[in-house]
Amino acid sequence: MKEEALLSNRLPPEVIAWLQRWFNLHVVIWLLSLACFFVAWNRGLALLYGLSSLCLSLLLISHLMPRLQMRGVKVERSLVGDLTAGSEGELVYLISSKSRRYHLQLTDQLPFTEGQQKLFISQCDKTLRERATVYCDRRGRFLIDQLTLSSSYPFGVVRHSRQLTTDTLEVLVLPRVCNLTRIPLPVIADANSDGDLHIPQQGGQDEFAAVREYTQGDSLRHIHWRASARQQQLVVKEYERSDRPVLLVTLDSRPAFNQGEGSRSTFEYAITIAASMIHFASREGMQSILVVENGDWHDYVIPAYTSDLYDLYAFLATLESNGSQSCSELIEQAVIRFPQANLITGFRLQDDPLLPTLPPYLTHVDMEMDAESFLFPLRNKPSNDYHREGNRLIYPVNALSPLQELFQ
Repeated sequence: MKEEALLSNRLPPEVIAWLQRWFNLHVVIWLLSLACFFVAWNRGLALLYGLSSLCLSLLLISHLMPRLQMRGVKVERSLVGDLTAGSEGELVYLISSKSRRYHLQLTDQLPFTEGQQKLFISQCDKTLRERATVYCDRRGRFLIDQLTLSSSYPFGVVRHSRQLTTDTLEVLVLPRVCNLTRIPLPVIADANSDGDLHIPQQGGQDEFAAVREYTQGDSLRHIHWRASARQQQLVVKEYERSDRPVLLVTLDSRPAFNQGEGSRSTFEYAITIAASMIHFASREGMQSILVVENGDWHDYVIPAYTSDLYDLYAFLATLESNGSQSCSELIEQAVIRFPQANLITGFRLQDDPLLPTLPPYLTHVDMEMDAESFLFPLRNKPSNDYHREGNRLIYPVNALSPLQELFQ
């Protein structure tokens, strides 16, 4: 290790790359066989002829055997469960061959992960099923139909590779969702409250919303006996109170708003924050509305206590930054279209003008994205503190912001 470090310090990278390409075990064996042959031819030493023949046989076997090992090998992929950005998932590889195979390596260039997924198979008896854990970096919908099969059996001197075309696998990576413990709630513009209000307790008697599984501490008066009999377990009634907030989230999908690269961009962070806020609101019995424009106007109304948000996540997974309307324009239209909403969330870049001023009875959650921190992530720039201006709650967000603790 010390010699390699000294060598890398003394030689330029181009020379090191050239040496690594042309001076390897394969080239050394070729040179050794030629040297033995010429010495034996000059001196007439039969032992060196034998050594030269042995080296040539080693090279011949090293070239032929890997090709034979890969012959007739087929690979199929399948997905285990759902994949979510920022977490791990599982892929299953089914390897099949006509006879036993040794020392195969699969290299899968998955578009939603950084780097390559490599799977080494020491032995395959006609059929082998292998699971591989993958870390998902990017949300989106991906079609995968290629991978690389390679082998260096039996001596590891020569490695041969070939591209395999597999059945097309469609992979949907859902956006990252943080498990928030609170979100901002409506405030009065001239009050002293800072927005840290508690959601009213579940179980009010205003309007029936849904049923859920019984948990210890629930009142027996709220048990839904007919539903409990059908489901063979206790379930209780949920009621939606008239004083619960209605959350409206608008997403800016313009290319100008998307600052940064890959999963660390203002657009990706905005999607994560939006999905996390809706997840929290739905869990706590609040109605949620998502509004976004990417060529067409989209609005999703999520009723209170909705536990299955897969359709919303699937839409956000494929959302691209190709819109033309800013959050200001979306908010102005959305508050007219959804007058029941009283908690309005919008996103803007730090240098952009403030979002439109809303009436005092509406609370405006202004997510202020620091574009510079996403463009230059190595600059360790601390985030500013949350502050309030009337009915506007401003939350600065940069590339280092812990999103799970954003509203704490």
